Formats: sequence, structure tokens, C-alpha cells
Amino acid sequence: MYRLSFIIPVYNVENYVLPCLESAARAGGGRCEIVIVDDGSTDKSGEICDTFAKDHPEAVVIHQKNAGLGGARNTGIEAARGEYLFFLDSDDTVTDDAADTVLSVLDKTDADILEFRIRGHREDGSELYTTSQPLEAGRIYDVKNDKFILTVTLSACDKVFRASLFRDTGVRFPDHVWYEDLWTVPKLTASSKRYVYTDSVIYNYLCRTGSIMNNSKTERCGEIMGAMESTRMWFRENGLEEQYSQELEYMTATHVLADACTRVIKQAGWRHPLLKKLRAYTLEHCGKGFMKTNAYCRTLGGSRRIVMQLLYRGHFFLLWLIFKIK
Repeated sequence: MYRLSFIIPVYNVENYVLPCLESAARAGGGRCEIVIVDDGSTDKSGEICDTFAKDHPEAVVIHQKNAGLGGARNTGIEAARGEYLFFLDSDDTVTDDAADTVLSVLDKTDADILEFRIRGHREDGSELYTTSQPLEAGRIYDVKNDKFILTVTLSACDKVFRASLFRDTGVRFPDHVWYEDLWTVPKLTASSKRYVYTDSVIYNYLCRTGSIMNNSKTERCGEIMGAMESTRMWFRENGLEEQYSQELEYMTATHVLADACTRVIKQAGWRHPLLKKLRAYTLEHCGKGFMKTNAYCRTLGGSRRIVMQLLYRGHFFLLWLIFKIK
């Protein structure tokens, strides 16, 4: 049994997948499993993965019909033999010391979920950003007492998960759906008992045209409401909705209202009908006074608060104008 399994969904990334696989191999040094899921690629990605696996006994390649990012991750979850799971997108890479750093922290903390930092960069290598969180490195957080953890980040790629979290909860990623992390990560986080953060940069995220995050299919932004509804229903069914009511409100406000609406306005303008639907969903589940009653919303400052206030009031044109001027 491996201590750590990299799970790498692959779909039509023939120009990017080999550096990704090689980075995982360097980081793991043969000690970490590499589970590669070719999700019905129509280019040479599958062949590249097969060739790579021939030279790396720790790697296994699974070919399947296209099921989307979430479906490919689920296949990897079922196949992985590691105690911990590391989700790596096939156009991204990890640092050479990623496995050493992760395993060292896990040895010290026995974390259920370990969050790390991400470096975002362009295709020419120039840096765009490096993430950071208001968390104490190395501290063991108990989500039941430190509920704010649910408001920090909902990405699956900046975390390592204990594999038993998936087995014990039955939580999986949705097939062929955007916002699969919002659908999944809050449930796993609420189910964890030991959440740890390291300030080490582990993951290199490539910001490229054509990736899911940069896809311009505006209508699919509406899928965020389904993701949020799935999460809300899971909390309700597990008797946690009231306990985490403030956190669920904040998730809805920041992801459905702020993030999705901002994306729609930038891509399709201020008249797009999806904007009213996103705002209506937010008001239905958060209430009309949530900007004042929600503890997390009250602490928002700067441009984030301005954007939220404008969207809260339905001032889509004004926000569109601000984006145009910038």
C-alpha cells in the first residue's frame, strides 16, 4: 500500500500531460502511486500516458469513456491504493519536493485534510499569483469548533485528502458538471476531524486558454446553483444545516452571487438573464439582509465588499461599467 496516490484525470492535453506526469514521478521518487485516468481523449494523450507508465512501475493508466473531470476523479478514487489522495490536473505540475513536504506534515499531524499553497503562472512561466490562507501552519483545526475553515477555500487541487473520507462518507465528484469542487469539498471538510495547513507552495497551476476555469460557456455558470444545492441538501440530511448555517450562507453569497455573477458579467454583459437567477437563488437561501446579518459578510472589505454590495442590490450595469473602465 502506498502512503500517497496522485490522481491525474487526462483529457485532450497532449501538449501538457507529460510535464505533469514527470513532475509527479520526480516528487514521488517511486514511493507514491500515480493513477492516470484517460477520460476518452481523442488526441495522443492516452498514448503518452501508456508510454510513461511503461517506464514507471508506480504508475497505472485507466482508459474510459468520457465522464468529465469529476467522473475521471471518481475512477481514480476507486483505483487508488494510497492512504492519502492528491488530485493533480493534467496541465498542472507539482514541485519536486511536493511528496516529501506533504508526507512530512502528515507524519507530524495525522491530518484528514492537508491544505497547501498554489502558484499560478502563465504558459511563458511568468507568475500571476501565489495563494495564501489566514491559517496557522501546522496547527490541527477541528472543523466542528473552527467552522470558519469551510469559508476558506473549496478547491480540491490545493489539498490532500485521507482516502477513507471518501469511503466513509460515500461522497464523490459529479459527472459532467462544472463546480465539482463546490459539490464535494465542503462535505469532506465537514466530515474531517483534523484539518491542517502548510505554507509551502506545492502546486503549480497553469492559467491557459481552453482550460475549464477559462472556458467561456456562460450558460454553464448556472450549474453552480446545482452544486450549492447538493451541498446544502447533504448538510441538511446529515443534521448539519443549522450548525453551519452562517458558513453555508457565506458559501452561497461568495460563490453563487459574487463569483458566478462576476464571471457572467465579464463574459456576456450585464443583461444576461442568468444574473437575475443567480441573485434570486442567493436571496432565497440567504435572506435579503444577509450582508448585515452574516458574520462573514460583515467582515468583507475592499473591492470584494463593493462587488458583493452591487450584486446584492442588483446593480449589474454599474458593475459591468466598472469592469469596462478597469
